[in-house]
Amino acid sequence: MKFIITFVLTSFILASTFYGLILAVDPYNKFGNNLFGFETKAVDFARQNKFNQVEHAKVDYTAFLMGSSSAHRYMTKEINRLSGLVSYNYSTQSATPEDYISMTRHILSKFKPKLILLSMEFEVLNENTKTDDMFYSSPLKKFLKEIPAEELKAPLFNDSYLTLEAIVDSVKVIWVNLFGEARHPYLEHGDHIVEPTPKSIVVKQFSYPDYTFSPRRIEYLKMMKDLGDKNGFKVMVFTSPLSYEHLSRINQDPSLKAKHAEFKSTLVDIFGEIYDFQNEGIKPFDTTRFFRDSNHPTHEFSTMVLEEIFGKNPPTFGRLIKK
Repeated sequence: MKFIITFVLTSFILASTFYGLILAVDPYNKFGNNLFGFETKAVDFARQNKFNQVEHAKVDYTAFLMGSSSAHRYMTKEINRLSGLVSYNYSTQSATPEDYISMTRHILSKFKPKLILLSMEFEVLNENTKTDDMFYSSPLKKFLKEIPAEELKAPLFNDSYLTLEAIVDSVKVIWVNLFGEARHPYLEHGDHIVEPTPKSIVVKQFSYPDYTFSPRRIEYLKMMKDLGDKNGFKVMVFTSPLSYEHLSRINQDPSLKAKHAEFKSTLVDIFGEIYDFQNEGIKPFDTTRFFRDSNHPTHEFSTMVLEEIFGKNPPTFGRLIKK
């Protein structure tokens, strides 16, 4: 009995100590904590960093790209070349329409854009795809007045902080601030570093829980379209490329396949037309030259997508869908 009590108490003390350390460091910036006054969090935050780059930009950007991490590798120099505009890549990890309408409002508070490129992922119109916690701890949240107040309250216990990875990343933050140098994947104009070629295309983020279309997220996209009409900028929407195996898995599920078709038709209804890269034409490009994993295209393939959108190459894997 004494052993059990000792074991339980020791486990509780250790668990509390580790979780307390994670909360104090707050490696993913979910609570806005920085108890030790660290200069940087070794784990990078696109929303915070990119917001600050846009907020304090010395460049008069006229085009912006938005999307989740799948849009990180669209290089601004290529957007500039193809559009004749000066662009910024505002894509962030796990972005949803909450991010996109907030980013649009933030941009309009600083710039007079002529073009917004919007990379849309299938999962983001699903009501059951959670809004990233990091959105609520970022400066973007102040640009979304429609958020219910209860959603702004971060729970004390966060699932992503109840992991061994969170402990490791907390130690990483401490180490970098005390002994190292922070290296971030984001460069000037929101561009992303070039990584080594992967060994294979792994199917990742294949998660479409109980797919139910979200009226509020659809409304956020309608707000973007309305802001574009009122402020004189065009919103060009395209579906983010998926690897052939990822797309095949969607098509093998009758329910998901129907939802996927409805996802595209919903975007067309809102924006009038879309450039679709989630179709069977992707099959010849199902290699590591073009995909890092099943929903993250490489820099090279991202440029090919842009060239199709801007009509610089004859369509090969993209499809323009209109009303």
